[in-house]
Amino acid sequence: MAALVVFALFGMWLVPAFQAATGGMYPIDMVMPTTAAVIYANFAAYTDESIRIYHRFMVVDFFWPPLLAVVFAMIWTWLARRSASTLPGRMLGDGLLLLPFAEALLDLLENLGFLVLLENYPTQLPAVVAATAGVRYAKLALYLLCWLVTLMFVALAARGAIVSRRVRT
Repeated sequence: MAALVVFALFGMWLVPAFQAATGGMYPIDMVMPTTAAVIYANFAAYTDESIRIYHRFMVVDFFWPPLLAVVFAMIWTWLARRSASTLPGRMLGDGLLLLPFAEALLDLLENLGFLVLLENYPTQLPAVVAATAGVRYAKLALYLLCWLVTLMFVALAARGAIVSRRVRT
């Protein structure tokens, strides 16, 4: 439930408010690619109002990654119990549940990088840009893996349900 509330705060309040204050721009966290040119071009368009809203966005965005990690962990555990295959259970037992939490940690580090860059703007910090970009792309790779694992577990649970139904009939 908390994850839904945080997601709703982004979609119904923070992002629209930020866009209204910047002429339709998205917060830097939602902009690709993560390069110095893109970051600093975006920051140049930020107003005092959009910076104030972005700080609120960041407060909420510090809750989102761990909540999303918990959601992935709960879904995976639930699906593993419904799978006829032992693979999901073995994968979870081997530490797979750390994957969404690693993604969450990288997301939080990315947030810190963007905050450092914004708070120091217009001073350019190339090392922080490079680190933030590296963390962001690693985070996105782990996020993709989380969804792939979810799809695999859904398929295995569905297969288990089909097999179970055939056995009963």
